[in-house]
Amino acid sequence: MEATNLLSLLQKGGAVMWPLFALLVITLVVAAQRAITLVMLYRNGEKETKAKLENPLSILDLIAMISPVIGFLGTVTGMINAFKSVSEATSVQLQVVASGLYEALFTTAFGLIISIVATIFSFLLDMAIGKVCEDENKS
Repeated sequence: MEATNLLSLLQKGGAVMWPLFALLVITLVVAAQRAITLVMLYRNGEKETKAKLENPLSILDLIAMISPVIGFLGTVTGMINAFKSVSEATSVQLQVVASGLYEALFTTAFGLIISIVATIFSFLLDMAIGKVCEDENKS
């Protein structure tokens, strides 16, 4: 069984995996920053407008929308590579087609996972912002 690490997974998915990985990192950074901000505001009893707290969540919403599309772009490029390999081969073997399909399916799955993660973080942070703003209004 071959060892799998993040770098090998990114390489197996092809060139489209790198922008997807960047979107994942941005998602995690924005979510962590918003969560820390909310915890600090809640602990210190500071007041902040709901609009200002929600503004960075639009980045998560954008990532949730575009990551599946970028993943599907990986599907298309993987299929192009698979068919190019088939057209250049003197005899068609399953391994020639399978490598392109692997790349295609891998990027699609990764794009969908990123979309799900960004959507969940956006939803949970929006709920937390609503709770913090409700608590601030009660004071």
